[in-house]
Amino acid sequence: MKLTRKQWMMLVVLVLGAFVTVLNQTLVTPALPSIMTEMNVDQSTAQWLTTGFTLVNAIMIPITAFLQDRFSTRKLFVFSMSLFAVGTLLAAVGLNFPVLLGGRLVQAAGAGILMPVTMTVLMLVFPVDRRGSAMGIFGLVIAFAPAIGPTVAGFVIDQADWHILFYLIFALSIVIIVPSLFLVDNKAPANKGDSVLDPLSLALSTLGFGLMLYGFSALGSAGFTLVPLLTTALGIVGVVWFFIRQTRLPRPMLRVDVLKNRRFLVGTIIGMLVQGALLAAGILMPIYVQSLHGLSATVSGLVLMPGAILMGIMNPLAGKWFDRHGPRRMAIVGMSLLTLTTFAFAILNLTSSIIYITIVYTVRMFSMSLVNMPITTWGMDALSNELVNHGTSVNNTFRQVAGSLGTAIIVSASTIATNASAPAMGEQAASFFGIDVAFAVAGVLCLIGFVMVVALVKNRPGESAAKDPDNARRTVLESIMKRDVFTLPSNATVAEAMKLLVDKHISAAPLVNAEGKAVGFVSDGDIMRYLSKRSTMMMDPVVMIMQTVDADGGNKDFARKLDELMGMQALSIGAKGIIGVDVHADLPEVCRVLGENHLKKVPVLDEGQVVGVINRSDITHYSMEQYLAERGDEALAAGSGEGQGPTKLERAEEAAALPDDEAVASSI
Repeated sequence: MKLTRKQWMMLVVLVLGAFVTVLNQTLVTPALPSIMTEMNVDQSTAQWLTTGFTLVNAIMIPITAFLQDRFSTRKLFVFSMSLFAVGTLLAAVGLNFPVLLGGRLVQAAGAGILMPVTMTVLMLVFPVDRRGSAMGIFGLVIAFAPAIGPTVAGFVIDQADWHILFYLIFALSIVIIVPSLFLVDNKAPANKGDSVLDPLSLALSTLGFGLMLYGFSALGSAGFTLVPLLTTALGIVGVVWFFIRQTRLPRPMLRVDVLKNRRFLVGTIIGMLVQGALLAAGILMPIYVQSLHGLSATVSGLVLMPGAILMGIMNPLAGKWFDRHGPRRMAIVGMSLLTLTTFAFAILNLTSSIIYITIVYTVRMFSMSLVNMPITTWGMDALSNELVNHGTSVNNTFRQVAGSLGTAIIVSASTIATNASAPAMGEQAASFFGIDVAFAVAGVLCLIGFVMVVALVKNRPGESAAKDPDNARRTVLESIMKRDVFTLPSNATVAEAMKLLVDKHISAAPLVNAEGKAVGFVSDGDIMRYLSKRSTMMMDPVVMIMQTVDADGGNKDFARKLDELMGMQALSIGAKGIIGVDVHADLPEVCRVLGENHLKKVPVLDEGQVVGVINRSDITHYSMEQYLAERGDEALAAGSGEGQGPTKLERAEEAAALPDDEAVASSI
């Protein structure tokens, strides 16, 4: 099913809305030195433009769920974009720092609503068979925005001033709002009135996190005086009260009880440490390049761009590596590089070259991609299916808050070090020293994260078994998977692989080492892709196949290449490593691996050994069997008009009481 013209136009509007809000987050950092100079504020105060934005985003996460249950998709999208536009106009006017900061906070409120609403519209409006395409375009654009943001901002600042940035964003916002009034589908909320907003919880989270952030920031400017210390203490009390209240409410804003899961807690803490270090560097680097090196804002943006591009490219690759190898190796490499590059920034001085800074920053962003997604996924995998949504909200909220608080702490450390050393070292030397101290603090946080990864992040086979103590999931998977698995030794040639595929009428086979552990995967598609890449002309797949059959005919060059291919190692053309599922995995996890990797089948592993293969069709047939066994008579009666059967709500309640695998089947 193809997208209609209206759906394409709506997709463009949604993607542009998300693009503008993400772009807005990265435009400010190159402008910070100019803002600090024009408004006569220090970096501890200026960082509020970033940390305040992030904090309000975090606070809006649970509120958005409430709003989505009250208002239609079009109303929410238009409202959030309008709120974002109003905040942008306030920031553009920017008569003084409070007005500028107020505009940024209003922007954040709009952006915090917009992103979840956009995702909801994409899932509700687009047909199932086109959601992948829609989400792919959406993800590509979202990854592209942070890459170009700093460079565009730097160019505009060098040619005009930072006010123009916000006027441009405001103009783009209006351009998006007008067509959205007609193009965004007006889907009514599915569960209108189900969500409850607790005003006291909202007040506690807003004041608690806000006061903590203000207190840490004020420590940088005012030092360890009564006001910042008291503010910080009050903020901590508010946050603790908020957490306690969430555990006592029947329907809390945030299910903080998910933090009782040790693995999820570890993953969340590591993610918080990484997020704090990430955002702090984004603020400090433009200040270092522009204010201390005296280079242009354009150069500052160009320094940040390669890292942002590489991180965007690496995120999907890291996801595939996670499915093949688990989180531990990637996370150790990522945290090692992150810690080393952060400490490398702690020895910056006036002689440090821009090339050196760009390379270190790029490697640093690369390391982030090896940690962020794998650790988050590893932590989320520890939660049961009914807690995944709550875990996502908690994880996102905590990461946003950590980014704000971490930035405030690191920047405050820089300000304190600069002010303390200025009388003895001079202003310029003290500024360099302050930047170095800030990165040293960030390095310590990264080191803590590294120790946690080494000590606590494991991808042992026993982890899946521990989640399935009664072997219920194993039993289900074993009952529906195919056991006649045909494997190849790791040193098998392509000719041997081809013979197995032909003889057994299969399309792919795992490659195993001497211990029987899967080390790779080769398919008929790998063979044809290899030949296609090395052919002198572009060919249709059918033509390719016929050419292979007639290889002894007219195309001698193709025949020679085919002969060369047959003698090659199958592992050299197939997938290195293997995407599989543990025998203790539940069906939702199997479906996730199949869907995210665009596969029709995956091997089933037991302690690393291939014990079977599970297909999409196996799960479909199992689900249909379960449905017929549970409700076959009811379904036939309903189909013949003899009864109405259970309501949607009753079916949902019944499914919720079933084990995970049975619930998946009953939901069809």
